[in-house]
Amino acid sequence: MAKFLTAPDPNETGWPKGVKYIIGNEGCERFSFYGMKSILQVHLTALFVAGGMYEQLGEENAQEMVHLFVAGVYAFPMIGAIIADRLLGKYRTILWLSLVYCLGHLVLSIAENSIGGMAVGLGLIAIGSGGIKPCVSAHVGDQFGKGNWRLVDRVFQAFYFIINFGSFFATLMIPFIRSNPDKIWILRDHPEYATSVAFAIPGILMFLATIAFWMGRNVFVHVPPHPGGRTGLLDSIGATLLFMGFIGLPLFGWGVLSFSTNVVLTISSVLIGLWVFEERQAIEQDDGFLAVMFHSAEALIKGQNKKAIAAVDASVAEDSLRRHWFFAAAAKHFGEEAAEGPRAVLRIISVFFLVSVFWALFDQHASSWVRQAQRMNLDLELPWTTTSKDGKVIPAVLSMLPSQISALNPLMVMALIPFNTFFLYPFITRRGWEMTPLRRMTIGMLMASLAFVVVAMIQVRINTGGETDMISVLWQFFPYLIMTQAEVMVSITGLEFAYTQAPTRMKSTIMGFWLLSVSLGNKLTAIVTKLPDMDLLTSFWVFAALMGVAGVLFGIRAAFYKGRYYTQ
Repeated sequence: MAKFLTAPDPNETGWPKGVKYIIGNEGCERFSFYGMKSILQVHLTALFVAGGMYEQLGEENAQEMVHLFVAGVYAFPMIGAIIADRLLGKYRTILWLSLVYCLGHLVLSIAENSIGGMAVGLGLIAIGSGGIKPCVSAHVGDQFGKGNWRLVDRVFQAFYFIINFGSFFATLMIPFIRSNPDKIWILRDHPEYATSVAFAIPGILMFLATIAFWMGRNVFVHVPPHPGGRTGLLDSIGATLLFMGFIGLPLFGWGVLSFSTNVVLTISSVLIGLWVFEERQAIEQDDGFLAVMFHSAEALIKGQNKKAIAAVDASVAEDSLRRHWFFAAAAKHFGEEAAEGPRAVLRIISVFFLVSVFWALFDQHASSWVRQAQRMNLDLELPWTTTSKDGKVIPAVLSMLPSQISALNPLMVMALIPFNTFFLYPFITRRGWEMTPLRRMTIGMLMASLAFVVVAMIQVRINTGGETDMISVLWQFFPYLIMTQAEVMVSITGLEFAYTQAPTRMKSTIMGFWLLSVSLGNKLTAIVTKLPDMDLLTSFWVFAALMGVAGVLFGIRAAFYKGRYYTQ
């Protein structure tokens, strides 16, 4: 690592040389992820039905598997961030886990006709994608120094553009390849390989993304991990075991492992993780999130907080952490600044816990909304005509695929962001009601509930019409518009709010918890989908109700939230 830059040049005023490689990597990676994800619901349903399940059960099992996969993608960043920051550094973490990511795509492309093969491939992709997710944006930020910091916002705009660009084209292209081998010259004589090729193309893009990233190795700024070495290894092992014990096994073990096996593994992971953590603390005292939390919990059990509070001098302010019922002993031991970080994280988590329900709804545009689209008329009449070979004038028709409809989302995102920023929010503010971040998020969560009321009403019409009177898939435009507006108000605003509310040294931690809320939401969807008598219409009403209640509770909590803004 010595031959690489470990800090940006403060005199550099132009674009860092490594940015183009990171942007290229991100574009290819996002294409691969969304392309593969776009056909999961349809393909897994076909596999389950081919295995002997009736259609509804096959759809439900496929939806459960899709959301467990997404839950994994957003749970593993907690581990990826620790490994990158404390052991390997961002560059090596991204590079090595990108290879795991590529291996997962390879498994999907050669074992696409096996449920077991799909599970292995998706598991590898979840580890690879989830592991690099918290590192890429931080790595691009590492490339900028004092002289070119003004360009950071522009590079993140480019990031957001390339994500939506890749998502849009992947969602149109990959389902087309899978379903129309007769229109692709290399597949015309071998249509049986269409699904394999559809999964292989995202894998090829991911491999190209890895190459693009590797090509920039000599011009990147490589911020070294801290503490690294043996201590960093113990940090990574302990954090991984504690993650599996408190989150990983409870989230993914039930239904996969037997009850007794899961309990034993969960308890063992926690106990061994705590032992590794204590060994690490014996080498060098850490004052990170886990260290402060464990010290505070131990002090509370032993009554040390009361003693610490009683010993505080009268000159110490009443709102000081030295007087806090939970953090008093930690503030005395580690200092108030170190103890303030975990308190801020807990404060934010208390607000964002209900956001998990939003993600339970949002990510269904890749599952239940695809299931609904399969029951709709996918032929769209275009505003012009064509002439047949015998001279007859016939209307031009565009035949869509159920998996392609979600391409509306990235298009709408790109349109709604400037609409909200430059028109909607200023318009409302000028009328005396300030659109604070938490107010935006409250409105967004209630809008998500409304989106599911709309899809439920569409489903009522589908159920009454039957196969002889199918309604146009264009009706899904309205719930997509409502849900995308909800996404802009919740997701983007939530990231901004979490970042500003977390102390500098806790910003990575709070981003990990933010991504974990996505994971919990997808796990909720997987659970609700498998409840008895949970047909498509019932699930839409259930999620609309859950989101409505969560939105109201979020608004109440937000009204009493007293935060503190931290800047870099």
